[in-house]
Amino acid sequence: MQLFSSWTGSDFLLFYTMLLGLATFAAWWLPAHLREPGRQGESNDLESIALLAGGRERMADSLIADLYVRGALVPADKGKLHVAARDLPVSPGGKALLAIDAPVTLNEARRAIHIHADRVAARLRRAGLLLRPEEHSRLRLLSVAPFAALFALGLYRQRAGSALDEPTGFLIVLLGLTVALAVIRFAKSDPRTAAGVAIVQQMRARNGRFARAPRPDEAAMAVALFGTGVLVGTPWEPVHAMRQRDGDGGGADGSSDGGCGGGGCGGCGG
Repeated sequence: MQLFSSWTGSDFLLFYTMLLGLATFAAWWLPAHLREPGRQGESNDLESIALLAGGRERMADSLIADLYVRGALVPADKGKLHVAARDLPVSPGGKALLAIDAPVTLNEARRAIHIHADRVAARLRRAGLLLRPEEHSRLRLLSVAPFAALFALGLYRQRAGSALDEPTGFLIVLLGLTVALAVIRFAKSDPRTAAGVAIVQQMRARNGRFARAPRPDEAAMAVALFGTGVLVGTPWEPVHAMRQRDGDGGGADGSSDGGCGGGGCGGCGG
């Protein structure tokens, strides 16, 4: 006997919609509560905090902001930046940016720091602030498991209904929505440990003023914690303008605290 054989199409659609809501909740709740605890520790350097708060993009943003405030990067044509001082004492990531010969764009900056960002990410994993690759993969699979189970159920009902010549168009739409939500959840998976999440939250709480009125010596860390939106209305606003033009926004991040890839993390993932 087929499952749901006594249900009307409307009954199952309502049931599926309710389950989709529960699956969406579970997909965000499970990783948030079952991620590895990591180890509590201090990581106060600019590059580590930027990578923890917003991934590689945020790391590039904060390094550009640091060099711009210190006069090593200056405005060029078409809203780009160019290197004005290559011998400034800076971090390894900053040195990679100062070695760029062409006008500095966001994409150029990301490519320039790619290898160094891998090193920073490896250091954060050893410190217990980022998940190891296998831990992150496990967390990603866990986060999409509710959608996978629901999709299997919906697909079974769709095929059964189709075999009986029942209209299944609305169910197919819901199946597509289920897949889309699963893809988004997979892409937005946060690779930080619980300790890594806590450090960023603590830093943001201690330095909330940075989001409103950063001083020159605070601008780079303000961008690391809150995004380039904190530079709006300051003398360093061209960094934010370049982010808006070349990137996908940088609100004061989660964001663009977007999801992180294997080397960094987004502040908004679960």
